[in-house]
Order: sequence, then structure tokens, then C-alpha cells
Amino acid sequence: MKNYIYGKNSVLEALADRYPIKKLYLLDSLKNKEIKFSNIAYLKKAELDKLVNGNHQGYVAEIDAFRYDDIGIIKKNNPKIVLILDHIQDPQNFGAILRSCSVFGVSYIIIPKDRSVEVTPTVLKISSGGFKNIKIIKTNSLLEAIKYLKQNGFWIYGSALNKEAKKLSDTSFSFPVGLIVGNEGSGISKTLLKESDEIIYIEQAPQAVQSLNVSNATSIFLYELFKQTK
Repeated sequence: MKNYIYGKNSVLEALADRYPIKKLYLLDSLKNKEIKFSNIAYLKKAELDKLVNGNHQGYVAEIDAFRYDDIGIIKKNNPKIVLILDHIQDPQNFGAILRSCSVFGVSYIIIPKDRSVEVTPTVLKISSGGFKNIKIIKTNSLLEAIKYLKQNGFWIYGSALNKEAKKLSDTSFSFPVGLIVGNEGSGISKTLLKESDEIIYIEQAPQAVQSLNVSNATSIFLYELFKQTK
């Protein structure tokens, strides 16, 4: 199975950053564009539509399968922040989270192997190139991954709204940080909340009728972490 990234911004940013692209597929009307790459095929829109299921804008790039990392890379590189995604399902959310991680300098994400969205062409497109410098670690057990982080000095923060939770605005983070954000429907599992050293939440207006979705909430958490690392 071939792997693709698509969309003008995602493809051009990958080219600019010399991301390893195997072949470039462009809309035939782009032949006069100055795109420097040795292996380009110009296709009709209908042919590009067969390659990817989404708005490619005339730009598709074939890449190698996304390479996931092992959790040992965290001990090796000692990052200040690791983001833990508890069974995120929506590729749009995952892509938006990758983009936020890129903006706020978070380069390590842990996801579970089962019942979780993986890195797909849709995820890569939504990330708008944000995936390039991020290490994504797949684990058989988020619980064991969190225990590993704690053994290596991480303070674990779970994001949830309960009676034990502390306002994000009142939180002074203890680094290195492991931040857990939860599934779109059920949030963080009770097991992972129990393993958290501290539970935090984003304060909302009293008249708010619903909570933020996971990608928006994650952006706010990451921004606060970013401010406190400066």
C-alpha cells in the first residue's frame, strides 16, 4: 500500500524541508510552476482523485510509510514535554494536534497501538506539515508508558473536569511534563486519571453549553506549557 501526503501547503512544505518524497504527482496545469524535484508525474484531476480521498489541490506526494518510534527515545533525548493521546479517534483532531505541537515546540507524542487513529494521509494533510519534526511513539499500554515516564522523572498531568481538578490558569507546571488528553467521547480513562499526579482543566464561561473539542483544548494546554518553558 502506497502512502501519500496531499494538499498544496503540506506538499510544498515537505519539499522545502527536504522531507523524503519518493514521487510527486501534480495536476497537469501546474507544469509551468517552478517546482524543483527530479521525479514528477503530471496527471489529470481524475487521476489524482484516484490516488487520495480528499482535497489535494493538485498536489500529491508519495512517501515511505510513517515511521513510529520506540519509547526508549524519550530517555535518550530527555524532552521537556511529552503529549499522551488516550485513544483519539478522529484523524482531523489528530492532524490539528500535530499542527499545534509543531507551533508550540512539542516533539514527542505517545499513542496506543489499538483503538486509536494512526498517521494517515488525512492526518498529514490537516497537520499542514506539522508532522515533520515530531516523534510519534506507539505503545501496547498507555499505562505502562506513563509509568515509564514517571520512572524517568516526568510529572503527569491529566486533563479532566472533576472535583480534584485545578484550573489551568492556576497551574505551575513541574517539568518534565507528561500531559494526557482524552478520547473525543469519553475523555481520559479512569485508570490513566488515577495514575496522574495532577488533574487540570480549562476554565470556561458560566454560560458555556458544551466543552471544547480535544484538538482545541490541547492547543490551549500546549500554549500554557510553551509560556512556562520560556
